Amino acid sequence: MRTPLITVLFVCTGNICRSPMAAALFEVFARHAGREDLHAESAGISAQEGLFATVEAHRALDGVASLVSHRARRVDAALVQRADLVVGLTHDHARFLRAAYPSAASRIISFADLPGGASVRDPYLLEQSDYDQTRRHLERLIPVLLEELDRYGVRGRRKRIRGEGERKSSA
Repeated sequence: MRTPLITVLFVCTGNICRSPMAAALFEVFARHAGREDLHAESAGISAQEGLFATVEAHRALDGVASLVSHRARRVDAALVQRADLVVGLTHDHARFLRAAYPSAASRIISFADLPGGASVRDPYLLEQSDYDQTRRHLERLIPVLLEELDRYGVRGRRKRIRGEGERKSSA
């Protein structure tokens, strides 16, 4: 039987720097933790559809994760509803998302909500060293997020949905 996927959606502004970096690093950390059930996606509040991740974001993840297949996309109701947890890269992103998608508000957090967490600064149009700092910041926050998933009810929500469907189909 295939393990059900739990989807975590990372949201920033343009979906060309922070959120794709966060999604790629989350998948790396999840695999290292043996969490094959976790899947990450990313989107932006004001993303221009189809843009590539910045060259600096690619360089910051070089040798760790790849953004080659990434294309920017704007966050929408379908993405938010499909996600088990939505993580805003800043408190402002999370606040915007809660206002825009109130039915999903209980599943929307920011990195700043994590124990010892903080908003992730936007490196767009800054130096490569700023992108590298963003990577290091995410590498500190993502393990905390992985540890906190149960606190946000992510596992329980997915299991409950899958369990209900299985009972109905077997009746």
